[in-house]
Amino acid sequence: MEDASSILIPAAVGALLGAAFAFLARWSERYPQAGSRRVLAYALIATAALYVGLAFASDNPKAWFGIEMTGFAIFGSFALLGLVGSPWWLAIGFALHPFWHLQFHYVGTGSEFAPAWFTLGLTGFDLAVAAYVVYAVLRDADPALQRKAQRSTVPDEDEPERPLTRNERRAAKKPR
Repeated sequence: MEDASSILIPAAVGALLGAAFAFLARWSERYPQAGSRRVLAYALIATAALYVGLAFASDNPKAWFGIEMTGFAIFGSFALLGLVGSPWWLAIGFALHPFWHLQFHYVGTGSEFAPAWFTLGLTGFDLAVAAYVVYAVLRDADPALQRKAQRSTVPDEDEPERPLTRNERRAAKKPR
């Protein structure tokens, strides 16, 4: 049995890196048009892709490549849904990803080729980022992680007249 420090230290370092990453994703002004939602979605894809690369270090790379590509498809789907839909999909993806790598790479047979420190560190990273997404959505702390408000079709007195977007023009043409 491993001692607690060999488990807690990599997980804590991963959690610190996850918190730093969430901070950088939120406060980065270099690419403000990208937004933290896109950066977080790409991070979820990247963390799933790391294990695809590790699959080639296994004794049976073909089998593990298939397993890891399945995980990549699952968590890539969460990232895509979080990018185009609700930010809760990102929170779910980051919260479920530790179960994937703990099951297959820490406890399971993938522990032969995936280092324990890497798996535990990525677990801490994923949980810290998931906690940030949940906090940001619940507290309205990150504008990029909020659902876009539906625009009213009735013009507001305080709001100046603006031209309709293409989608608004299409919606106005459709018979109800």
